[in-house]
Amino acid sequence: MHAGEAAFRERCPDLAIVDQRLPDGTGLELIKLLHRIDERVPILMLTAHASLDLAVQATKAGAENFLAKPIYPAALFVVVQRMLDSYRDRRRQVARTAHEVRSRLDPFAGESDLIRALLEQAHHVLDSHAPVLIAGETGTGKGVLARWLHEHGPRSEEPFVDINCAGLSRELLESELFGHERGSFTGAATSKLGLLEVAHRGTAFLDEIGEIALALQPRILKVVEEKRFRRVGDVRSHSVDVRLISATNRELSRMVREGSFRSDLYFRINTIQLVIPPLRRRPEDIPALARQVIEHLGLGRPIEITADAMRAMQAYAWPGNLREMRNMF
Repeated sequence: MHAGEAAFRERCPDLAIVDQRLPDGTGLELIKLLHRIDERVPILMLTAHASLDLAVQATKAGAENFLAKPIYPAALFVVVQRMLDSYRDRRRQVARTAHEVRSRLDPFAGESDLIRALLEQAHHVLDSHAPVLIAGETGTGKGVLARWLHEHGPRSEEPFVDINCAGLSRELLESELFGHERGSFTGAATSKLGLLEVAHRGTAFLDEIGEIALALQPRILKVVEEKRFRRVGDVRSHSVDVRLISATNRELSRMVREGSFRSDLYFRINTIQLVIPPLRRRPEDIPALARQVIEHLGLGRPIEITADAMRAMQAYAWPGNLREMRNMF
């Protein structure tokens, strides 16, 4: 049973097959344990001593399906395939639903040379699984670009998890990212999956990565380099497969020189860098952006921007960039 638990934590499987009779316990006990670790993974129980009562207990424990021995390989294959298809369909549906409720803003609205160059760079990295660092001033749309990269890339059917690293204490951010085990700190009454586990096989977006405490940065580096992590309060490692997209409005290279950001982490997350130009450098894009913002807000009434108002908007410096424009309307 302990070996099964260790393998489950280590490999993050799409499906678990559990026998009722184990050398060091029962299948029911193991199913309950696996279900607590990750309730999303479907579990198939096998037994040579089938009964209605055992089937009910297995279902309550977290098993999705139940087969009585003798097991024929062809029948087992069909059941496993159906369970896997169902599991992946559920993951895709979650991903699609999350995409539908998120902003559909186009990060490349406009016709400036700067935004056309950014679009070309983004297309070049779409099929890559390498880490991406998106740089830009506050409000330029770094999160919108991160979502676009995910939705148009090879992981588009998998989860996109947005993690804001600013404004959280080291302890809280560590728990949010990596999860924790029950009893690992005061108030941890139950185990909790971290957001990196939720993003497994998808994309993890670390917004404002420059705000991560120096003491926490080695743990992020381990995820990037080894695709492994530990929950808070756990001595065992877990595997995770995520594409990491980071964003910052700070000059990370200067932070490296000052000693407030690790150089090894900087070089790993900066494999691909995309820089979003501020609005003041591309005034010719403001008419298209303004129309998009108005349509996105869905204010329920037509809004027309006069020629004088548009000229004033194009002459304005927009220190808050797109976020300020949204608030203006």
